[in-house]
Amino acid sequence: MTENLTNKYCDDALCRIANGDVDALTVIYNKMGRRIFLLAFSILRDRESAEDVMQDTFLKIAAQARAYNKKSNAIAFILTITRNLSLNLLAKRRRNASYEKSLDESREIVDVENYYSSSVKSVLEALSILDDDERQIIVMKLDCGMKHKDIAILLGISESSCQKRYRRALEKLKNYYKQEGKR
Repeated sequence: MTENLTNKYCDDALCRIANGDVDALTVIYNKMGRRIFLLAFSILRDRESAEDVMQDTFLKIAAQARAYNKKSNAIAFILTITRNLSLNLLAKRRRNASYEKSLDESREIVDVENYYSSSVKSVLEALSILDDDERQIIVMKLDCGMKHKDIAILLGISESSCQKRYRRALEKLKNYYKQEGKR
């Protein structure tokens, strides 16, 4: 029920943005900010980059609100923008062949480790054993509360494939926690 309400609020906000009311971005931020960040972070694995993508997502929402079809899935529209921006940034990084970890990036890793609590670090460590699609599916399903059907559309795969990857990812996480004695 909460998901439907969030979708309705975001749908209304997108319509208001399309009509020039950029203050409606606040509604989307309040309802979807955490989800946007987590999806970007699950793809990029970097807090600063995820925050940048989050900001870019809101700029893109403001620019593309007119392309949104009223009463369709506002959450999927917003998370598709986030995912595409994250994947574009990831591709840009990969294209840069001279990209190597520098001293600054090492400091950033230390900062990120100090930034998160031990329980969050444990979850991030567990998620790191999953491949990119599995990690995104887990985050979208468990944290964002999305349905397999909507996740499948975002990832461009069939719903049954999404369900299989979800179950496989859960099994990997279960085995990870058994091996680590964290059960």
